[in-house]
Parts: sequence; C-alpha cells; structure tokens
Amino acid sequence: MDSNGLSVVTELFAHVDANVARDEAEQATYARRCFEELDHEGRSIDPIGEPRYQKTRLSELGRWTDDPWGRPTYGLDASTTRPIEFNNGLIVDTAYAKLGVSGPHADRTVEQRGTVKTVVYLADEESTLHATEIEDGDVHGEVVRFPDTGRSSRLPKRVATAAQQLAESEHLRRCADEIDGICFLDGAVYPLGVAYWLILGELGRTTPAGAWNKPEEILRNYVVFIDQQIEQDLPVVGVVKTSTMDELLTALEGKLDTNGVTDRDGTPLDVPWTRDHQFIGEVLRDDSLDHLTYTSWFVQQELTVDGRGFDVLGSVRDQLSHGQPEDYRRAFFYVRLPKTTDVLRIEAPYLMVADEERRQYVQYKTLKEIARRQGVPEAVARADRIARITSQNRDTIRDMITSSEYTHDYNWDGRWSDIDAPDIER
Repeated sequence: MDSNGLSVVTELFAHVDANVARDEAEQATYARRCFEELDHEGRSIDPIGEPRYQKTRLSELGRWTDDPWGRPTYGLDASTTRPIEFNNGLIVDTAYAKLGVSGPHADRTVEQRGTVKTVVYLADEESTLHATEIEDGDVHGEVVRFPDTGRSSRLPKRVATAAQQLAESEHLRRCADEIDGICFLDGAVYPLGVAYWLILGELGRTTPAGAWNKPEEILRNYVVFIDQQIEQDLPVVGVVKTSTMDELLTALEGKLDTNGVTDRDGTPLDVPWTRDHQFIGEVLRDDSLDHLTYTSWFVQQELTVDGRGFDVLGSVRDQLSHGQPEDYRRAFFYVRLPKTTDVLRIEAPYLMVADEERRQYVQYKTLKEIARRQGVPEAVARADRIARITSQNRDTIRDMITSSEYTHDYNWDGRWSDIDAPDIER
C-alpha cells in the first residue's frame, strides 16, 4: 500500500479499536457469564453435569499415572491433493490415509499400510471411467466415480469430502485388528459432512447420497470400527483443530431466550461471537503458559436441519451393535493451548464416556497426550507427517493428467478450509 492508503487504514482501524465494547479481560469475563447459562437443558446441546472450566499444570498431567490404556496410542489422518479441476469439467481429488503410532516400544508396522482414494467427477456420457483398484505393497488404492448430481459450486468440496472420508474410513477398517490402544482421529469422531448428505436426502434435497451408496458405506465403516473398539474397551476420540461451527452458540442463544436470561441491567445477554471456537477461546483465556485450560463435557442430542432434529447415525441404525443412535451421540469438551491460544474440540461417542469415571479417564488421557506436545496427540501428528501430500506432490499428480487442460485458480491462496457441505468440520 502507498503511504496515503496505509494512513487511511490506520485511522479507520483506530476508530474500530476504540469503539469495541470490551477489552480482552472484559471479554473473558462476559464469555464466562454466558458460559454459565449453558447449564439450562434443551436446545440440542446439554451439559454433562454442571458446566465447568478449569486449568491443570502441564507437569501434573505429565505425571498422571492412572492411565487404564497404558499402551501405544494410534492416530488417523488423511491428506488430500485438494480438488484439481480441468477445463473439460473433470474434477479429481486424491486422499492418502495413514495410521500413526506413538508410545515407548511401539510396534509401528501398521504405519506401512496406506489407503488411497482417487475420486473423479466427469459428467460426460462418452467417458469410460470405472472403478479400478491397485495395490503396491501395503498400500491399497482405488479410483471411485463421483455421481452426476448436476452443476453446483459445491462440487469440488463434495469430491474432496468423499475422497478424504472414503480413505480414512476404509483405512480404519483395514487396520482395526492391529489397534490395541486409544485411537485419535484428526477431525470429528463422525464424518458430519457425509451424515448431512444423508439427512438432506431424507428431506428431498439433491445430494450425492441420493444416487450413490458411498456415503452410507463411509458411515458403516466408522460404526464397525467404533463397535470393535467398544468391545475391546478402547476409546475413539476425535480432535477438531479448526471449525466454523456455531452449534454451541445456537444452543446458548436458545437457552438464553427460553429462560429469559438478562444482564444485571435487565437487558438480554448478547451473543456476539460467530464461531464456537471464538466463544470458548474467551471462556478459557489464561495468561499462564504452564497450564492447559479446558471445559467439562457436553453432549449433542441431535443435528438440527430445517428445524427438525436428526440422529447423526440414524441412516445406519441397523448396523449399530451396542445400542440405538442416541447412545452414539457426540460427547465433547474443549481445550485451549497455552502457547498458540488455539482451541481444540475433543469428541467421543457418548456410550464410551457415559460412565463418570471413564469419562474422566478419557479426558485426562487426552489432556496428557495434548500436554506432551502442546498440540494434537503425537500419534495424530505422526499420521499427518507420513500421509502428507505436499504442494510439490500435488503439482506432480496434477500433471499426470495429460488428456485435459488444467484449470488455473488464480484466487487460491494456498489454504484449504472446511471441506464439508454445509459449513461444518469433517
């Protein structure tokens, strides 16, 4: 920017900064006042016990010895090329899923396995594309044809969602017999984007689930794996790093309205945040670099779409071996990282944490793993490293298609945000 432009921006931002209602300390106090109101029942999200936020020294978590799963930990992640588009309408995304293993004397043989899914969209009747499977050593690959659901700006994201969730869910099933410890998933404990496709299909919307059996197959893969872990008394924990979700805020607004909650001056409490992670970041704000701050557990009763409530696993209820869909609801709590101030949402199927003692064990086990790196558990970080598709890999993969001209995206800035539709984390 030239000096005049920067000068104008400086004055504009000074005006914004001077007229924000609360400073950082006041923001945290106000957020905690609102957090207390989550104690009210209803509005799809309920607290498990009294809503609490607390902090524990990193060193104390490191010394915790009551771990009932004192064995290797496992982490699942899949990297994608992100959608590659061509001028003939071809869209391709490739995902590579791996399982990382962490712990002393851990057997990392399972890390050699990999699952590759290449999902292809091409609405051309003359195309002879069909499903193809290839294996090389311990890596299994497959080309999967994405259904023609008509033109949509969401198509690239949908292709990406399908590739990533197919790779991850199938890799879990392929490796399930080798997992003998707690398993951390990079992302939500269930593939919410795929679940939404199935729910929207029930409402008569056009989604990939209406013409394709893969979305239901993805959910079944997760259910089979989770049921196997339940039988071995081994938790499955989802670690959500970033999210645009506002489920907690929507529930909070509803609770405030239903219960007529007001501030000290009698005015209704505002909910100024736009994302759950922003709100919880204020609730858990703390100056100490030696502590993890975290909340108590909550449970999401249902997903609300068009004013109706749906079970996440309702479409595969016949596949559930340990109860009904409501038993598999998502339970969750939040953690704030002291150095980066990032907020993680930690999820688990409710039936794995319904017991209070077991719930505390799962929380402390997860906090201990997070405290070690002050980031995602080491097993997830390992999976990310060994599965990562670099930008150089992507360029190489893109150039393997010689029959079509690549569509240049001049607006792409190198970041890839949420890949589900609608706007929820995977």
